[in-house]
Amino acid sequence: MRRVARVAALVVAGFASLAVGSGSVRAAEGLVLDKIVAVVGDEIILLSQLDTLVASSPLLQEALQKYGRSPTQQQVEMATREARTQALDELIDQQLIKKEAARFQISITDADVDRYLQQIAQENGFSNTKQLREAVEQSGQYGNWADYLQDTKDQLLVYQTTRALANTSVTDAQIREQYRKMVRGVDIKADLLRFVFTPDEQTAKSRDAAYAKAQAVARRMRSGEDPMALAQEFQIQEPKATLSRGEVAPAIEDAIFAARVGETVGPLETGQGYLVVKVVRHDTGNVLPFDQAKERIRMQLEQESFARAVKELRSSLRAKTHIDQRL
Repeated sequence: MRRVARVAALVVAGFASLAVGSGSVRAAEGLVLDKIVAVVGDEIILLSQLDTLVASSPLLQEALQKYGRSPTQQQVEMATREARTQALDELIDQQLIKKEAARFQISITDADVDRYLQQIAQENGFSNTKQLREAVEQSGQYGNWADYLQDTKDQLLVYQTTRALANTSVTDAQIREQYRKMVRGVDIKADLLRFVFTPDEQTAKSRDAAYAKAQAVARRMRSGEDPMALAQEFQIQEPKATLSRGEVAPAIEDAIFAARVGETVGPLETGQGYLVVKVVRHDTGNVLPFDQAKERIRMQLEQESFARAVKELRSSLRAKTHIDQRL
């Protein structure tokens, strides 16, 4: 079973291993001497909290991977120190963001937690949250179910606060530009029937006349008239054309390559006049057409934007808060 304690959306943001639990000082066996490992503003972070995070997160396992299957005691100690350092950074960031949540009155309800638990259960192949609870308790990663619930609530609070305070919006223009980068160098073509209507002179009257012709052709093609007959009627020489990506202005290219085979596009304004095309064939090779790829690209860009926003938010909060690390 994959780790059930993580919020998937937070992985890209760097909050995946925030597992503070209830924040209480726990004793693993007998009496544990505790100490302060960091002061964040007027809040403290204890060694017991830090060790709880290291024990219940993948940080230590990730640090040990570089030493192979049988690390020495010295390597284990080095990996533990590395994991503790990373965990302390995460605890500090969590404290800072939770303070912002309180300042902006952002909160997570029990209903929010219940909905997320159902999602986690489903993603891990459980029929209900009862099975999820049994798996969590058997994993030994948490002291009890209440700790797991508190951890989940904390993670959701950090995530929602970050989403509320960070600018992570992605525009359609950014999505189209990313698609162009993806297909750059790939020979993507469209076979067209192309009609260009150029004004006789650069006057408003002449431009209006050219546009009226373009509109008429587009309307008649959409109603099912034969494009070749229209080409003859309007004295269009060689209407057949092949367009490759990168040959025309982005706005025109996007309109043509977003159209389905058989669809009429236009009139589109160009530097020479007005363009009307009928798409005859797309040759995209193994590349997904833009309309099929755009949602995947949007998700990718939103994740990247969120990661940058988290980094910027962390830096800005640290810059205006006194932090004393004592690890």
